[in-house]
Amino acid sequence: MSEYGKRVIGDLMNLLKNKKIEVVTIRVSGCNSEVIRLGAQKIFEGDNFQKINEEVADYADILVIVEGGRGSGTLMLASNFIDKGKNVYCVPGRITDEGSYATNWLIGEGAIPIIELENLTLVLQ
Repeated sequence: MSEYGKRVIGDLMNLLKNKKIEVVTIRVSGCNSEVIRLGAQKIFEGDNFQKINEEVADYADILVIVEGGRGSGTLMLASNFIDKGKNVYCVPGRITDEGSYATNWLIGEGAIPIIELENLTLVLQ
């Protein structure tokens, strides 16, 4: 996780906490560990990531992705949300950063870019 990702997650978690919106995540490394550290209300865990991804997609209303590399499970999780007709929001990143691959690729495939965090909180009201 980059310093940029860490900052965005911190800002996003503060906004969501003030709106009393439940934040869920999966217990894995990277951005998810920062979300847990900052107070995720529900944490999914286990060894079968396909099953966990499906459970998260069944439980949550939307998916917000801050960073994810080319080989991360982020794309599999996003696929589960898309298959269920749920919105996927992504924070764009620099094209030279490996951690921005998943978000930038998903935006190219139709995910909703988060240009300003405040815009996301408007959607969640």
